[in-house]
Amino acid sequence: MLRALFGLSLGVLSLVFLGHAHAGVKPAPAKPPAATPAMWTVRGSKGTVYMLGSIHALPKNVHWQTPQLLARLNEADTFVFEVPMDAASRAHAAAYFRDNALMPAGLSLPSMFDSEMRSDFRDVVMLTHADPTFIVYMRPWLAALVLEGAASGTSGLYPAEGVDNKVYALAKARGVTQFRSLERDQDQFKLFIKEGHEQDEVSDLRITFKDILTHRGKDDRALLPAWMKGDTRKLAGLLPENKGTSAVFRKAWLDDRNRKWVPQIEAMLNEPHTFFITVGAAHLVGPTGVPNLLRAAGYKVDGPNS
Repeated sequence: MLRALFGLSLGVLSLVFLGHAHAGVKPAPAKPPAATPAMWTVRGSKGTVYMLGSIHALPKNVHWQTPQLLARLNEADTFVFEVPMDAASRAHAAAYFRDNALMPAGLSLPSMFDSEMRSDFRDVVMLTHADPTFIVYMRPWLAALVLEGAASGTSGLYPAEGVDNKVYALAKARGVTQFRSLERDQDQFKLFIKEGHEQDEVSDLRITFKDILTHRGKDDRALLPAWMKGDTRKLAGLLPENKGTSAVFRKAWLDDRNRKWVPQIEAMLNEPHTFFITVGAAHLVGPTGVPNLLRAAGYKVDGPNS
């Protein structure tokens, strides 16, 4: 389930990592059909905001650029993403990733495990067929992503095909010069690396092991079909609301960030611009998704209500 959450809600890793997370997993067997992802519209005193829910890495040849979506994209003069999309920012994010990806020299990941985690680690490796010779050198947060990617069986996902990157490329091709971000790369990375508290990373990895052994990636495989159909209720149901740790995860990964973004979007509605916002689809569904937070603040939001 964590994999579904990460895939929906974190943009920074799509720039520096997700293209490599599925090495060794069997390719997706079928070419996906056309997609009709959900969109939302909110109008303010001066500005208009369009919101598109993204999956940050997709298979090739997914046809999600519907005529309605392209019309809104062509109307926009300012494009907003979770994190900065320019080349310099990507390079900075990649450097930050490299600095925080591996265990310190002389230490291995299993050295941080108790006997229960060692047993779970062996079971997860057997289940996912992941290569432990690489994983043992990874920080816990990175090992969690790699193992959940392997468990999901969702190989053949490419960041270059992700909605964020495609929207950014389309805007650049139009000659758009106004780009913004809702948060910084390091803000997202800190969610993974726990402000340097490695034991907190280990605790998350323990949960990841249990999740993989319980669900075997089944929830993740439902993610792409739901997004392609614009099924916001299904997407909302894939969020970790029914797990014992759901309150902690949802608050840090979604709710806190959504509430920080809403004032920024409200400010945009007072500017004489048309904004096209592309963020992970998890941020736009459910009762504490951005559209419903804006509705609660008194704005009329056109689009699905999940």
